[in-house]
Amino acid sequence: MLRALRPRRDDLGMADVQRLAARLAALDEPRQPLRVAVLRTYASEPLAPYWRFEALLQGFDLALYDAPYGALLQECQPGSGLAAHEPDVTCLLLRWEDVDPRLAGPVMAGNGAQRARLVDDAVARVEQLLAAVRGLVPGLVVVTLLPPFAGPELGAFDAMAADSEAAFRGALKARLAERVAAALPSVYLCDLDALVDQLGRRGAFEARMWHMARFPFSVAGAQSLVRRLLAYGVLLKQPKAKVIALDADNTLWGGIVGEDGPDGIKLGPDYPGSGFVAFQRRLLAYQQRGFLLVLNSKNNPDDVQEILTGHPHQVLRPEHFAAVRVNWQPKPQNLRELARELNLGLEAFVFVDDSDHECGHVEAELPQVTVVQTPHDALLVAEILEDLPQLEILGLTAEDRARTAMYAQERERKERQAAVGNLEEYLQSLDMVMTVGLDDPRHAPRIAQLTQKTNQFNVTTRRYTEADIRARMGDPAWIVAHFSLADAFGDSGLVGVTMLQVDGDTADVDTLLMSCRVIGRGAETAFLGHLLDELARRGVRTVRAAFVPTPKNALVARFWDDHGFTPAGEGAYTLDLGARPPRTPPPIRIRRDDPASLAS
Repeated sequence: MLRALRPRRDDLGMADVQRLAARLAALDEPRQPLRVAVLRTYASEPLAPYWRFEALLQGFDLALYDAPYGALLQECQPGSGLAAHEPDVTCLLLRWEDVDPRLAGPVMAGNGAQRARLVDDAVARVEQLLAAVRGLVPGLVVVTLLPPFAGPELGAFDAMAADSEAAFRGALKARLAERVAAALPSVYLCDLDALVDQLGRRGAFEARMWHMARFPFSVAGAQSLVRRLLAYGVLLKQPKAKVIALDADNTLWGGIVGEDGPDGIKLGPDYPGSGFVAFQRRLLAYQQRGFLLVLNSKNNPDDVQEILTGHPHQVLRPEHFAAVRVNWQPKPQNLRELARELNLGLEAFVFVDDSDHECGHVEAELPQVTVVQTPHDALLVAEILEDLPQLEILGLTAEDRARTAMYAQERERKERQAAVGNLEEYLQSLDMVMTVGLDDPRHAPRIAQLTQKTNQFNVTTRRYTEADIRARMGDPAWIVAHFSLADAFGDSGLVGVTMLQVDGDTADVDTLLMSCRVIGRGAETAFLGHLLDELARRGVRTVRAAFVPTPKNALVARFWDDHGFTPAGEGAYTLDLGARPPRTPPPIRIRRDDPASLAS
């Protein structure tokens, strides 16, 4: 993978972008297909070179459909160009005033009741449009609303005004986001206010282009917009990053602790140490998004431990790291060991280091790892990961927030297993409880997330969006089952999913997957056994399943064989429920999630 150097330049002119895109296109590298459609109420044709450039940077072979200007309702009809394109990602580039002319301003001229009605009307119109798009095309739908070109109507007083335009527009955006999240699966609001915050209005917009061509963005704004939108394609199509592996010296702090000592490293409230403090605080934010932090440093372990536990300005403490490798081994070797310890593939790792040598070594030996090299300027370190699409997220679950703690619990389990020795006694000692549920829309985001990122324990590796999951939950021919697992050390959260299609007395297993966090505890056997019992109660006599091999799921190559299924050729398996041999169940108590779930 190309090394990700940040910060990115946003001042590349169109000629620069076209020249670089041609060089990237000439490289003999495999690329994934990505289909993108754009619906718009302003000109978007000048974005095309940036779409191609950013797509090539991310390893995509892009097929772009730019719908005719303003043809929103026409494109939402069957047989339209949008429908024929079948996009992976559909982007809506809208202006608020095109949604409702009253939003052209002055919006604060009306009274409170009038503004409330305006919010209701505008949000309803956008929601109606999004519902039409959602019902027509597959994939993800991303909506943007163009921020105002000028500041608030009340100027500097706006922040203190009872009738604040900024507060009104914030409430409008919050209401739309709430409605999208509640009613429209796999539809996302991409907040362009964040783009303006980053670049400033004068940096994001170009008045000359707007008045002459109805294209609002500057060169920097165009690049930033496309990069943000393309991130949705990366999250949909490419392996999900799960781990940020960090060097220590000149990455978490300035200087070399083994040479400069704890008091000599650059880490604190003053420059340049303040830049590293800011970076560590930003890393905590990534941890809150659900990413694991691990340490991979060539160093004396005692020196690093002294900083982690005792330095007054160190933000990241030992409990923030899911795993640590501080030694003198080659860093690729450490990354392989970290992957084994965390039971994750190397494609899930983002490696951050300041050294040309170390970055090059990891790139050469582990091309599946995303490598980010930190700059020498401490002022730039804090923003080094900001434009990396692999570190964006499409949702946030309770499991994401608790992920580091869950890995700490897993370390405790392994320590107990080593102490007990006997596997059966160890599993009994865990006092495991599995909670099984069916067709519960509350868990659709997490189930979709698991289908998109689970690679090792996944018999078919089929990927689904939240919209796909909700559709199956509402179809009586489908069963979407999930389970969570708790034990003496804590709750691992929702970690397993099965989707089955039932036709008379036959059931087909479309998906069976499980998070790597609970491998080795018999949960998969307990879950499958419970589902098979339920199918038998429903009158199913034959269960058909499949194993679809990938480079990453060899772990489950014999799953169906080991659970009594009969090979039927070319990865297919069958099971006669009436002749199913009895199996000794794992020491796991099973309970139902709610009255609509499976009975225990």
